[in-house]
Amino acid sequence: MLDHSAYHDASGTVMGGPWQLRHRPVAGVAPDIVADAALSALRRVDAQMSTYRDDSDLMRLSRAPLNDFISVPPEVMTVMACADRLARLSDGAINIALGRLVNDWGFGPDATPDTRPASEASAAEAARAALGAYALRADPPAVFKHEDIAFDLCALAKGFAVDQAARAVQALGVTDFLIEAAGEIVAHGDGPGGRGWTVGLELPVPAQERLIYDDLPVEGAVATTGGYRNRREIGGEIFSHTIDPRSGAPLITDVLSVTVLNESCMEADALATVLYVLGPDEGPQFAAAHDVAALFLIRVPEGLKEIRSEAFAARTDS
Repeated sequence: MLDHSAYHDASGTVMGGPWQLRHRPVAGVAPDIVADAALSALRRVDAQMSTYRDDSDLMRLSRAPLNDFISVPPEVMTVMACADRLARLSDGAINIALGRLVNDWGFGPDATPDTRPASEASAAEAARAALGAYALRADPPAVFKHEDIAFDLCALAKGFAVDQAARAVQALGVTDFLIEAAGEIVAHGDGPGGRGWTVGLELPVPAQERLIYDDLPVEGAVATTGGYRNRREIGGEIFSHTIDPRSGAPLITDVLSVTVLNESCMEADALATVLYVLGPDEGPQFAAAHDVAALFLIRVPEGLKEIRSEAFAARTDS
């Protein structure tokens, strides 16, 4: 008989949102030590990559002068290199140099209720200017800026933070756990039911919140991207927080959400954004071509359409 009470829970707030950890304790390591290790890892990534902290390494990089290599922590380089790789693979469906546009559209740290670019043309020009505006050096890790840009790693940083927290937990010998921060999840082990961890997946429609899946199996990482929660209204128009790197404007799409399963939460987080930006046609094609385990929820005239990639079906069908 499984002892469900054997699991220890910890929760709180970090990186501007909730986090939680449930784990089966191991001999010789107090549960609070495990929770502290996970939280410390999350806080460390926040200190490195937050756009809401003036003292973060990322904000320091955004303020740095042009035409010189600026050193960054290896963790920041890991995240930026992942974004660059996926940008090349997706023909620019992700761009981490759009920090000022994110702010201009009202989703950044300096946004005001009426924040909006001067024109759609100016936003498109800013997006074009960000292409190729920097270069990365892996060893020693550094970034060279050609243009006056600001970086935003929000499409990857939270996923990376959860990866780091999971590694911190595993380093203490814990093998059965689930950790979540801001909706990004890593889970390993048998789970309280003894058959692996499962999570719920909500219908991404305001005022119609219910579970699409109440037992989505997770062994590794899961991340979801969509525009149904983080939105704002300007002049009667509703804007998504996801900026389309191709137009410089908030994304307009019939895709309500994309959920990705992966061994890496950083990869899952970034790929969910890429697929969301690519849209209801190109997104599933990209997922199929690159063996991405993805679930698309798409708005259609009849209601809601669900598209599961072959890789997603293989990981979730029992």
